Amino acid sequence: MACTRRNLGMIQELLSHEAAHMLKNKDGWNSFHIACRKGDPAVIQHLLLANPEVWRTESKTLRTPLHTAAMHGCEEVVSILVQRCGYVPDGRDSCGVTLFMDAVRNGHIFVAKLLLEKHQASPTAADIPGAQSVHHVAVTAQEEALEFLVRDLGVDVNQTATDMQLTSLHYAAKEGHTGTIKALLTLGAGTEQVL
Repeated sequence: MACTRRNLGMIQELLSHEAAHMLKNKDGWNSFHIACRKGDPAVIQHLLLANPEVWRTESKTLRTPLHTAAMHGCEEVVSILVQRCGYVPDGRDSCGVTLFMDAVRNGHIFVAKLLLEKHQASPTAADIPGAQSVHHVAVTAQEEALEFLVRDLGVDVNQTATDMQLTSLHYAAKEGHTGTIKALLTLGAGTEQVL
């Protein structure tokens, strides 16, 4: 609860009384996952100081605290975790979703850039069904992230998800994202692919 409130003083007090900070909730999250979602760098630094191994945890769906920080756009926390912890660059959850996918599909381009530059993330890694970041951003209608992937990183807008042979245009059409469909067409998506 102290981590949900970003209350460093209370966290320090609880830890000084040997609070069991590695206990997990029903989803497999411990206090470090929650602190990473809230994004307070001082809390993260303190928890790592109290237990340098606290980052070595996964939820029941294999999501790490770094997945959580990337998904919520906590740039300072992502930077700390990338520098101080031993996360693998394209660590995946139980669905195969990578840290980079979490960042871009939620529109956190600054976090995605950090993961590319400081953590050697791959913008073309695929999840278990074969969808790449370009497909994920089409589903979530993150048009700025889509432009970043295609224009800045050179990701193929017509790349198919391997298991289903669907393109990002298919995904956007399925979700009814008219603006994203227009953006995809502007970026070179083939119109014959939605038939």
